[in-house]
Amino acid sequence: MSYKIEFRIGVATPVDDIYDLIADIDAWPQWSPIHQAATGRLSFGAPIHLEEKFEGLGMWEIDGVLSDWAPYSHLHVFVPKPFYAGKLMRYFEFEALSEIGSAFTVGALFEGFLSEREGRAYGKYVRRGFEAFAEAAKAKAETNYNNSPDKRRAPREIKALEKPQLAPKRMGVPTPKFFGIGKKK
Repeated sequence: MSYKIEFRIGVATPVDDIYDLIADIDAWPQWSPIHQAATGRLSFGAPIHLEEKFEGLGMWEIDGVLSDWAPYSHLHVFVPKPFYAGKLMRYFEFEALSEIGSAFTVGALFEGFLSEREGRAYGKYVRRGFEAFAEAAKAKAETNYNNSPDKRRAPREIKALEKPQLAPKRMGVPTPKFFGIGKKK
C-alpha cells in the first residue's frame, strides 16, 4: 500500500545546472515559493530540516535524513515516523535528456496505511506545492544558465558508435554429445 505524489518538468539547461541548484539546500528559501526555511548538506545520513508552506494546508515541518544520493541523478530524503504511521520518502530526481536539456522530478512516496491516508487527504495541496517548487527551480536554473555566457555551451557533435570487435567465429568445432543427442545411428 503506497501513494505517490510527484511533478516532473523539463528544464532547458544541462542536468548539472539544475542539480547544482537543488543540491544547495540552504539556498532554497531564496527562490522557492514553498520553503520558508531549509537546512541540510549532501552527505549520507545528514539531517535535513524543511519548513514548507502549502497553500490550503499551512506550515509543515519536515525533519528527515538524506538516505540516498547520487550526483546528477537523485536525492532521497527519508522522513522518520512512528512504526504504525508508515513511511514517507521525499525525492528529487534528475535526468539528462540532451547536452542542454534535462528533466527534474520532485515527489513524495507515502507507504503504510496511515501514511497512505495522509497522502490521499493532502495530495492535491502537496502536488500544487511541488509544481510551484519545480516551476521556480526551472526558472531559476534557466535564468542562471542564460545569464552566464561562459556556461552556454554549443551542443557537441555526437559521434557514431563504432562496432565492437568480436572474436572470430570458430569453425569446425564439434558439438558435445550428451544423452545421445547429436549421435548418429
